[in-house]
Amino acid sequence: MPGTATYTQASFQHALLQAISAYTPDFIAVLKQKDLSIAYINEPGARLFGYKLSKSLLNKSTPPKRVHPIYQTQLKKIRQTITKKGIFVDEVQYIDEKGKSFWGRLQVNGFTADAEKFYLVQIEKIDRAKFAEEKLVKEKKRFGALLDYASIAVIIVNRKQEIVLMNPYAVKLFGYKYTEIIGKKLGLLIPVKYRRQHQKHHEFYYQHPENRPMGTGRELTAVKKDGTEFPVEISLGTYKIEKEIYVIAYLSDITIRRQREKEIVKLNSDLEQKIKVRTEELADTIKKLEKQVNDTEAAEKELQRLLDREKELNQLKTRFVSTASHEFRTPLSTILSSAYLLQKYINTEDQPKRDKHIERITSSVNMLTDILNDFLSVGKIEEGKITTKFSQFNICENISEVINELKPVVKPGQSIICSCNGKKDVFLDPSMLKHIIMNLLSNAIKFSRDNATIIVDTKRKGQLLEISVTDNGIGISREDQQHLFERFFRGANAANIQGTGLGLHIVKKYAELMNGTVECRSELEKGTSFIVTFQLNNPVNN
Repeated sequence: MPGTATYTQASFQHALLQAISAYTPDFIAVLKQKDLSIAYINEPGARLFGYKLSKSLLNKSTPPKRVHPIYQTQLKKIRQTITKKGIFVDEVQYIDEKGKSFWGRLQVNGFTADAEKFYLVQIEKIDRAKFAEEKLVKEKKRFGALLDYASIAVIIVNRKQEIVLMNPYAVKLFGYKYTEIIGKKLGLLIPVKYRRQHQKHHEFYYQHPENRPMGTGRELTAVKKDGTEFPVEISLGTYKIEKEIYVIAYLSDITIRRQREKEIVKLNSDLEQKIKVRTEELADTIKKLEKQVNDTEAAEKELQRLLDREKELNQLKTRFVSTASHEFRTPLSTILSSAYLLQKYINTEDQPKRDKHIERITSSVNMLTDILNDFLSVGKIEEGKITTKFSQFNICENISEVINELKPVVKPGQSIICSCNGKKDVFLDPSMLKHIIMNLLSNAIKFSRDNATIIVDTKRKGQLLEISVTDNGIGISREDQQHLFERFFRGANAANIQGTGLGLHIVKKYAELMNGTVECRSELEKGTSFIVTFQLNNPVNN
């Protein structure tokens, strides 16, 4: 159109940006991020740092740090903040080219153009005094709001203990009007009985001012306008204006807390009493239950004992019948056959033959007697009817009697050697000891071969009497030794040798009745040694 100016959008935007940057009173610059060199700076910005022409600062990679819009020390912080928030804002003190300092509000944004990274930097000069005044006004408003809306009493006093400030909460708490309390002495808020003591604390505190909590470990009390006393918790702090030191007290009314504490104490006391009663009731119930359980367990144990005893007796009965029938068969057969043969030897010249069979009958009867005695002894032991009859006697004579009685059963070529060492007089049951030695020697004869030597040895070691019977017979296995003293037990290698399996059981029981023990040492085919030991505590044995 004739008379109308034409222009492009790009040229318009460029002209607009030039006008904005030229006529704004603030500092505007573009810095290359790689070296912080200035790619663009507006004229007002150059003049802010004391330069007449902005061109004098362009493309300088290391302009003076004191006039540089970005300090090197800020770089890390700027980059982190821009990465996180997209913008960096701070108040920075600068020094212009002439060395004059000024404050500016710095704002930095990052951007990219033609694949190169830049910072857009803006600095607004700040009137520091005015800024400080505005900041102080804001702080006062903030502090005033803090005091006005605080839910805790705040009281400030001077060195003379005059109240110079109370927040609304404190005024309401103590029941005064603000004009009634300001300028008054702090003692007005303290019960009369504590004022003198408080005066001393106040003077000491001013001599050693420090921020510290009070009321720890003891209860403090304040008083209201109407004379009502109430518990409080106070913390103290100090601050100084010029040469005047002020004390600021933060005070909490803990009346409700104390009431709650008393209620809690009472509740705890009531609860403890209830728990005590319940505990006693529970303990009584537990005792009753324990008694019932113990009675039940005792009854069950007694029942089990009786059942076990009955089972054991049934087993013993079975084993007794089996053993008795087996052991009685041989001697009875011998007696029967010998009696039958005696009828055939009626002539005088047959007397030697009759004597031989009579001897066999006598031996068999003795054998039956021994078997019956063993059965009877076991029965008496189990029933607890055996009693010891201690007396003083010569142990060597006792052993010799046993050896003489066993001569008829000694095998051909066998010999028994007796060795008695130490004092020979002992205080034991002679009958029981004789039975013990008789049984051990009978076993040694029975389980030893012809021409074997059997040794009986006695030793005195202080209060101990040790009697040993040793043979070199068939021996006893380790496994069988574990059951050796059980009733009716027969060793695996003694199945074909006559015996009831009761002898060693009786030996052990008789030894225990006389405060003694029995030990077996044996190896298969190497012989056996039984050691009977008695503890001689009777003065006679000494």
